Amino acid sequence: ALAEPALREVFGELRDRVRSMALIHEKLYESGGLAKLNFADYVASLMHSIWSAHGVVGTRVKLRLEVEPVAVSVETAVPCGLILNELVGNALKHAFPSAEGAVTVGVCREPATGQLRLWVRDNGVGLPADLDWRHARSLGLRLVQMLARQLEGSVETGSGPGTEFLIRFVTTEVEEIPGVHGSSELDDGRW
Repeated sequence: ALAEPALREVFGELRDRVRSMALIHEKLYESGGLAKLNFADYVASLMHSIWSAHGVVGTRVKLRLEVEPVAVSVETAVPCGLILNELVGNALKHAFPSAEGAVTVGVCREPATGQLRLWVRDNGVGLPADLDWRHARSLGLRLVQMLARQLEGSVETGSGPGTEFLIRFVTTEVEEIPGVHGSSELDDGRW
């Protein structure tokens, strides 16, 4: 066991990033090695895993999924999964120091523009007023910006209350999965 809390946190964050990528490979295996991944299914599995890993915080914070049924390539799914992992992990770590709340994770496709939009929104305490998140020392926020650039996309924040991050990027690889609807809520750490 790691005695230092800082070391435990670093290894916990690494474990979460590895889990995010491992889930993609698991979903690909389940789909018979198809070139595209059911992204809504992947996001739901990833969020369930993150909520389970955050123990007591996950029992008092609800998750709302607003995920359209889309299929994306592995090249798109990996950075998107890592972005969601970082933003949701930050929300669970920082947004609700002692209160209950909710985190909304969304994915939607905009056929008119060819954009895929990802967002993570919480109703917690919000970003510190003096935080310049674009130049933050946090590895997680730097990673989000690097991954968005890899996707040739943008990262924006909402004005609050709470915290909202929106990632937009253009992709021609997204396909709608017919007949599937992706909204749900995870309450008290259970499905």
